[in-house]
Amino acid sequence: MCMESVQELPDDNISWHILVGTIITIVPATLCVILRFISRHVARAGLWWDDYTIAVALVFNWALAILRWVEIAFYDYGRHSQYISSENIENFLMTFMAVRIVYFTNAVFTKASLLLLFHRIFGVVKGFRWALWTSGVLVIAYFIACAITAIAGCSPPSKFWNPSLPGHCINIVAFFRWNGVANMFLDLLVLCLPLPMAWRVKTTVRQKWVLTGLFLLGGFVCVVSILLIVSFDLSDVNDPTYTSIDPSTWSSVEQSVGIICACLPTLRPLIRRFLGSSGASASSPASDSQIRLPAPVDEESGIMGSILSSAPRAHIRCATSNQLCMFQTVNRSSESH
Repeated sequence: MCMESVQELPDDNISWHILVGTIITIVPATLCVILRFISRHVARAGLWWDDYTIAVALVFNWALAILRWVEIAFYDYGRHSQYISSENIENFLMTFMAVRIVYFTNAVFTKASLLLLFHRIFGVVKGFRWALWTSGVLVIAYFIACAITAIAGCSPPSKFWNPSLPGHCINIVAFFRWNGVANMFLDLLVLCLPLPMAWRVKTTVRQKWVLTGLFLLGGFVCVVSILLIVSFDLSDVNDPTYTSIDPSTWSSVEQSVGIICACLPTLRPLIRRFLGSSGASASSPASDSQIRLPAPVDEESGIMGSILSSAPRAHIRCATSNQLCMFQTVNRSSESH
């Protein structure tokens, strides 16, 4: 009967799915983080916690990729379990537990970077600041719950990599599926947080749509999260080294895409430097008005800086770098004063 089972399943290796998925996404993610730091330098803006947390997320993303590659190189990850020695399967499952912790940590730091970026831009608004703190608590609670479940999902924990031991384990496939749902919900929550603030900014409708589009770039992460959730339907706990390849691939892609989307809104100063400012049309003169906008740490440091710099001849007066700036827009004709 065992021989029949062996004949039914070809001894193929699909580990290339992970190799391709991680490489084509982690390289752009790394490049985006590097460009983010260069953009801060170009804008003469200091680094802040949103920059540090995305750098930490990238470190964990590389750790996740390296652990995957170790599983492939040393433990035959990508082949059917029936062709792999029991020792390699046990080592694979031990490594897989570490992979789960790294994955959750990576996801939390990426979300934290976005929340801190929004705080940098809109944190002067008290109500929005409370929303950010509430979201941050949810993200931390998500991490703690997932980490505890990943470690204590089996009693004793060693039963996870040695099923012959007495004890019990949770349904690991169901855990990952519902974790994917919770992760996607948090992504949507974080992405939607700044949208009301973006439309409260007193600027042109075009700039509001640009700002909204920048924030919604993270929607690509939700698409990948859906693909990840669907991929768990093909998982089989009796053949983990083969059927978990696609979920592992999509989880790696998800984290890299998340880092990319968290960095893209911060690259505007760098893009303006090398491609040139598109310039705002001066066909309709601005009337004298005074508006209040939340400013980032530096008015040229990111998203809000790009909007402010396109305002018609704006004079900027800031009490401190993290407080509300007063923008007195003046007509071009009044500059002679």
